[in-house]
Amino acid sequence: MSKRSVSPLTVLFFRVLMFGLGVFLTYTFARNTFEPIWYKVSGHTVEGRISGFLAGRNSPSVQREPDGVRKGKRKARRPVFLYPVAPGSKDSLEARSATAALTTISNYALHERVTVVVDKNAPEKAYIFGFQLMIGSFLAMLLGLFMIRLGLLWRL
Repeated sequence: MSKRSVSPLTVLFFRVLMFGLGVFLTYTFARNTFEPIWYKVSGHTVEGRISGFLAGRNSPSVQREPDGVRKGKRKARRPVFLYPVAPGSKDSLEARSATAALTTISNYALHERVTVVVDKNAPEKAYIFGFQLMIGSFLAMLLGLFMIRLGLLWRL
C-alpha cells in the first residue's frame, strides 16, 4: 500500500484558516459573554422587559413569538428588550440581543421582566444579564479557542 502525502502548503493553508476562524469566533462570542459581566460590575443594572423577538438573523422585523421555524426546525429567536436609560429614569431605549437562547425551552417569553446591564457612559450599550444567553456565547467562544489550538498545534 502506498501512503499519500499531503502538501506542506495545504497543511499551512488549513492551519492558518483554522486559526483565523478561531480568532474571529473567540473575539465575537467572548464580547457577548464577558461584556455583560463587565457592565454588571461597572455599569448600571436596571429592570427591563422583553418587547419582541427578531424574525431572522438579519431581519429588522420584530415578531411576538419567541421561536420560529427555520429549515424545518424550530429555533429560538433573539430577544428585543425595552429598558430605562438609568435606574429611576423615565426615558427608555429598545435594544436587540446579539445572541439567542440555546434551546426553545430556555427562551424568554413576551413581556417577561429581565435584568439588563447598561454601560454608564453609553446607555445604548446594553445586554440582558441572563444565563440562557451567556451560556450559548460561552460555548461558541470555547469552540473558537479549540479552533485556535488546532490551528497552532494541528492535533487534538
